[in-house]
Amino acid sequence: MILKGKTALVSGGSRGIGFAIAKLYHDEGANVYIMSRNAEKLGEAADKIGSDDRIHAVPCDVSSKTAVDQAFERIKADGARIDILVNDAGVNLRGPLETMPLETWEKVLGINLTGTFLLTQKVFPDMKEAGGGKIVNIASLMSEVARPTIAPYVASKGGVKMFTRAIAVEWAKYNIQANAIIPGYIETEMNTPLIADKEFNAKIVGRTPAARWGKPEEVAQAALFLASKGADFITGQALAVDGGILANLM
Repeated sequence: MILKGKTALVSGGSRGIGFAIAKLYHDEGANVYIMSRNAEKLGEAADKIGSDDRIHAVPCDVSSKTAVDQAFERIKADGARIDILVNDAGVNLRGPLETMPLETWEKVLGINLTGTFLLTQKVFPDMKEAGGGKIVNIASLMSEVARPTIAPYVASKGGVKMFTRAIAVEWAKYNIQANAIIPGYIETEMNTPLIADKEFNAKIVGRTPAARWGKPEEVAQAALFLASKGADFITGQALAVDGGILANLM
């Protein structure tokens, strides 16, 4: 088991990519804490991951410093120390840029970018004391390219990629590695309506050299590598798990 004896925290762990990562980490021996805002769905996800004492559900709104502080008090009360942090919590709210309400902008950046900052800052003391740690941030294709009507998401995910590099540069001296994953179009619950849209689905499959949507488990495998000792000299990188879509001009 690659992660035996390690403790991981996965935000956005109740579904999709976050769930797949949490499950794989648990299967590989880690003690896993999963976070999301919906306590009921979080509990259901924890039950699916495992019935042992190595899986823990911690409801938390990552955009709130108060909520994050309270969540870490709970983790500390368990006597746990986070060795691996996966920042996957995210939201995408659509609308024309010219009429985008400030509230929408702030909500998306609050969860996607500020939440990543808050959790990252909270794990630092223990990682420093332990002599190292791993941070894996889930970025997006929108960290590299843009689409209409999702300006806050594009801004936030571009920020996540660059924040990953900032962590890597500042904390390398503490043996903390920070990397990002750029998922392509992945078969998740959030993307079900897009997959069901025949025209959109055909466009994505046609644009992707691998000619299919990716699976959450494939993103999880990349997250497992980045959390392992095999990635000890890899930091500040953005790894695309996208079936080649970013490499494809047409």
